Amino acid sequence: MVILLAAIVLVFFVLFNAGFFGGKDERIRITCVGDSLTYGSGVLKTRELDSYPAQLQSKLGTSHVVSNFGLRNATAATSGDLPYIDSEEYKKSLESNPDIVILMLGTNDTKTYNWNAADYKEGLKTLVESYQQLESKPTVYLMRSPYCYAKNGGEIAEYEVQPSIVSGQLGEIIDTVASETGVEVIDLYTPTVGKEDLYTDGIHFKAEGYKIIANEVYNVVK
Repeated sequence: MVILLAAIVLVFFVLFNAGFFGGKDERIRITCVGDSLTYGSGVLKTRELDSYPAQLQSKLGTSHVVSNFGLRNATAATSGDLPYIDSEEYKKSLESNPDIVILMLGTNDTKTYNWNAADYKEGLKTLVESYQQLESKPTVYLMRSPYCYAKNGGEIAEYEVQPSIVSGQLGEIIDTVASETGVEVIDLYTPTVGKEDLYTDGIHFKAEGYKIIANEVYNVVK
């Protein structure tokens, strides 16, 4: 009986905070923007539980609403093979009325046939500013893309991703864009470097790898 009563109280609290009883929805809305590392590739069968946005939602609880607008293969650069800014996910993310935007794009930009440093910087900055200009005036965070590696020991990882650019120039550009737009960077490279056992293919994570990302974001937004 006590457990049932507690469950009823919890449901009432969640519905009240969500505005179901005529009040204002008081929950903090977090919009997660990115590529397959946001979408949850590597844990596709359990992404509703194990992607980093899902794990972040679990850690934050009912006071927050975490939405996943990840798009596999997406690039920040408009010259890339799948520009995020042209996608339906981008449109929906703009309409999500966010209080916080977590933006992580860059790994796909480093593919051998995509990489253009100037285009990446321009595209990333345009995306940041488009969220800053929303009526909800969200706080925007840029995430530095995680460590990646070639499982065969070569210089090029799966999907033609270039680990040397991820470890170097990509991070430098993210820091520059963050400085120019006045946003904070959440570093995902440092806490993931060398943790090969958490990867499925050298690029995407197992659930424990996505837990690292969720924890890093949680420590900033909690």
